[in-house]
Amino acid sequence: MKLAFIIIPLDGPNKSLTYLINRTVNDFTEEFGGSTFYEVYGQWKGDGKQIKATKIEVAVPSDEHDVFIMMAKDVAVEAGVKEIMVQAPDGEILFIPGVK
Repeated sequence: MKLAFIIIPLDGPNKSLTYLINRTVNDFTEEFGGSTFYEVYGQWKGDGKQIKATKIEVAVPSDEHDVFIMMAKDVAVEAGVKEIMVQAPDGEILFIPGVK
């Protein structure tokens, strides 16, 4: 097993993403047998604004790495944000596009 995570902002464009965070925790728990999640903050260079987000970590079996990435892509699209940061099970950090 390898550790993977996704960071979902608390708020998306014109809407709260609390429902999406809760559903993702439940979906990851169902698919991978459990998850750990906690509040984190993010900030971007040049912007200065801090945002609240939730980081959800899961232990992903070797044969389900693609499943995690597919689930993360679905979350990014539904969130409606520019991109969502994930750590793939192989340790690589990815910024998965949400809206085009």
